[in-house]
Amino acid sequence: MFDVWFWYDFQRLVQYGVPEEQLTPPGLVAFVKEKNEVIDYIVSIILPTDAELAVSQDSKMGLKKRFQESLVWLQWLMFQGDPGNALRRLSSMVGQGGVCGAVWGRTDIAYRCRTCEHDPTCAICVPCFQNGDHTGHDYSIIYTGGGCCDCGDVTAWKREGFCSMHKGAEHVQPLPEEVENTVSPVLRSLFKCWEVRLTTASDSVPKRKKAANDLTFAMADMLLEFCKHSESLLSFIARLMFSSTDLLSILAKAERFSTNDVVKKLHELFLKLLGEPTFKYEFAKVFLTYYPSVIKEAIKEGSDLPLKRYPLVSMFSVQILTVPTLTPRLVKEVNLLTMLFGCLEDIFISCAENGCLQVMNDYISLKFTTQM
Repeated sequence: MFDVWFWYDFQRLVQYGVPEEQLTPPGLVAFVKEKNEVIDYIVSIILPTDAELAVSQDSKMGLKKRFQESLVWLQWLMFQGDPGNALRRLSSMVGQGGVCGAVWGRTDIAYRCRTCEHDPTCAICVPCFQNGDHTGHDYSIIYTGGGCCDCGDVTAWKREGFCSMHKGAEHVQPLPEEVENTVSPVLRSLFKCWEVRLTTASDSVPKRKKAANDLTFAMADMLLEFCKHSESLLSFIARLMFSSTDLLSILAKAERFSTNDVVKKLHELFLKLLGEPTFKYEFAKVFLTYYPSVIKEAIKEGSDLPLKRYPLVSMFSVQILTVPTLTPRLVKEVNLLTMLFGCLEDIFISCAENGCLQVMNDYISLKFTTQM
């Protein structure tokens, strides 16, 4: 069922005391059951070591496949059984309609409703529009440039504009206690290992960056699958992620050493989790600490290339800095205006020549004095 490279894990599991006849996902579940104190060590065993990754990197299997196989085992531990069956059971829970959060591509169609939106950047997907009541509203069809559906998000859309399926995040049922008790210790331990991989990838060792990239892709893919099946699980994951020390901050900066496919997958995960209000606020705080560093690089290079290399700023500015219920809170609690004026000051200083600010484009040349 699983790849030969798990021989390494099997040897370490046996050394730890797992009987050979239990070296299967169901067998390991039986061994670990009600032994939360061993979870951290079991997770560290299942995830490949640097030495094993070096072997996998030179094999036909590849690192990404290696991490994906590892995560399958860990999902068995999370749900104490077949993860597919567990996710299907969670999908069948009723009353989960909180926030849509459907993630769009570059040419998807969506609806903008000026009657329901909180700002001009908000939109909802076609099914949510059709399942709502916008009779007599001022609406139009648009092509999206990315982003996600705002239906059910009170920070972006008026409640009377919600569709029949999405009634706000407060309507999401809590994750069943028995599921939370088994998922939490495994996922929390996995987040710690993920954070370590990302931290070590910040050096110049290519193999470590490759390992961090492939683990990040596999993790984001797994979490997106969880979110697709259950809003209760989505809400739980969001809260666990922002409470995990520096993980969210490190993930925001991961685009600096990640490949395009990894960045795209990670940003898709962020967009999905933004439907959870507390996550949106915590993510916004992390975003604001990262924002100035990208602006400084653009100033240093004298171009917008850093904004293209690091798309987090351009993609998520519209998700954060345009929200009328969120922005005032950031101004009050996180000194948003101080940060933005600081960036603006740096831009002006970089444009100054002999005490004057030069502003040029193809149509106009303006000169503003910077001296009182």
